[in-house]
Amino acid sequence: MIGIDVSDRSIKVVQFTDRPPRRLLAHVMADMPAGVMEAGVVQNGGAMQQVVREALKGSQVSLTANNAVVASIPETQSFLRVIEIPTMREDEISEAIQWEVAQHIPFGLENVYVDWQPLAGGGGHNAAAGKQEILVGAAQKKVIEPLHATFAALALDVAAFELESQALTRALVSPDLRYKQGILLVDLGGSSTNVVIHDHGTIRFTASLQKGSDRIRDTLSPEEIQIINTRPDEVAPESAQAIERKLASMYQELVMEVNGIVEFYNGIDVQHEVREIILTGGGSNFPGLGAAFLRVFDNVHVQRGNPWVNIMTGAADHSAPMGIGESVRYATALGLALRAAPL
Repeated sequence: MIGIDVSDRSIKVVQFTDRPPRRLLAHVMADMPAGVMEAGVVQNGGAMQQVVREALKGSQVSLTANNAVVASIPETQSFLRVIEIPTMREDEISEAIQWEVAQHIPFGLENVYVDWQPLAGGGGHNAAAGKQEILVGAAQKKVIEPLHATFAALALDVAAFELESQALTRALVSPDLRYKQGILLVDLGGSSTNVVIHDHGTIRFTASLQKGSDRIRDTLSPEEIQIINTRPDEVAPESAQAIERKLASMYQELVMEVNGIVEFYNGIDVQHEVREIILTGGGSNFPGLGAAFLRVFDNVHVQRGNPWVNIMTGAADHSAPMGIGESVRYATALGLALRAAPL
């Protein structure tokens, strides 16, 4: 399976082996030229085709009949929630979901594709009496259709389009955490920060903050940016301290916005409580970011995500093909490729 993560700022492509044990065959990350994609929507179809074509060529992926593509849908242009509807027959659920979703999304039902699946309940979350829980996803047609046209023009077999939050949880939530309560993923990308709450085996809430690593990076010198970009796991202590001091106020602003989301979620009822924070995305490489979260979330375990926890699971695996600092930039792409990767 080939995972393709596209955003306003970059494109990332990864491919795994077809047979176990899993091995990373190819990966590449390239800048997205300005104006090709804006706010998650393709603006120039021809240019987008060229970007994808060059990325595939640069990654040297093997395009065969067995290698379908799973591509990302930006969180800013999508909706993912757990909703409650009255208990009813399966053939009645779709209509009820359409009505319920219309109350939550700002896009208009005629402008979105909607998918859903019932949740079994239990494990710390139970619907109210006479109700059932449904996980609902919706994505704007103006996002999906030009992306699908791009891949079709390149004769790529698209197995699925998937929300970034779904790919992230598949990559970062380990077997030990999968059915635990309150796992908060914070994905600090270039133009935005995605916040995902995974609870007792399923995503229960997502949000997108219009604050990304580009805004933070603009505060740094070219030399400091070069250090973080090229050696994210080897920043010297004195450089790390200087960068952390420069970014302290911006960290505080971001963390407090995330804290507002957590307070809202924790306040729903006693079944909702964030207990673990996983930081990912290229912005998670900024020195001192984890410490900034710990100053606010002092009773929560904060860690940087490891995108290999669900990939390198065999006894023969010894080391990841890239360090964590580089790997977190590929977390979404790795999760996409894991959608149907062999166990």
